[in-house]
Amino acid sequence: MAKQLTRLPLDPHLNEMFDWRSLAVLRRNTRVFLRNWKTAFLPPALEPVVQMLAFGIGLGAYVGVMQWHGNNVDYPSYMAPGILAQTCFYTSFFEGLYSAYVRMFYQKTWDGILATQVELHHIVWGEVLWASLRGFMNGVVVAIVIGVLHALGIVHVHWGWLPLLPFVGIVSGWAFGAFALIFTALVPSIDHMNYPVFLVGLPLGLISNTFFPLTPKNPLLATIAQCNPIYQLAETFRSMLLGGVPDLHLLWLALSSLVMLVVCSALAQKFVAKRMLGE
Repeated sequence: MAKQLTRLPLDPHLNEMFDWRSLAVLRRNTRVFLRNWKTAFLPPALEPVVQMLAFGIGLGAYVGVMQWHGNNVDYPSYMAPGILAQTCFYTSFFEGLYSAYVRMFYQKTWDGILATQVELHHIVWGEVLWASLRGFMNGVVVAIVIGVLHALGIVHVHWGWLPLLPFVGIVSGWAFGAFALIFTALVPSIDHMNYPVFLVGLPLGLISNTFFPLTPKNPLLATIAQCNPIYQLAETFRSMLLGGVPDLHLLWLALSSLVMLVVCSALAQKFVAKRMLGE
């Protein structure tokens, strides 16, 4: 801990993201998860599937055909990439919120880990990696369901990209996990998680071209949308599944996710250190 006191206040410790101690925290969370995977994995993974069936098929009957890049696209096909992007975001975000808070506050898991060779920034990076991995897991389930719906003729996508899409969401999942850990360190109790969930997480998941297209005419709002990794993730998935080839959204996704990761991981390190160590 003595070394932590000499660190810069906003040092994100990027060079230690894949340190063996960060990976040890990831491995620990994975092993605990695998003990209860039936209850920890299946119900959350089925939620976006229910959304896809309810909104894509049910609401799609009323929406009909939509315009995307000058082409007619049926609503279930338009929504499928958005649901996949939303799943990667929500899973990583909520894992960094509720699950990380339980490990930090109730189970005192972080305190126990700090008694070993692992330092606090390794714990933060391990939680970031784990949050992204959880988003990847649920993303795989949604990608499989999209493939099944494509085979049934309910959605029409370039299915060859489906196996790659969960991997595309990994880097953005790191950013979403780091973003969530900021609130985990700041909220005084788990009841206060309602604020980041309902005022930040849910609105972001809905206004990022997931369920419906948004084309802000205000230049400022348009710029903010371009800087939103969730929007870029949804449009990247859409360009691959509907257009058949990635477009510039993939580059913007990488840039916005990396910037968000650096900034949010630095803030998360600072706020977690203040809460855990009193720095």
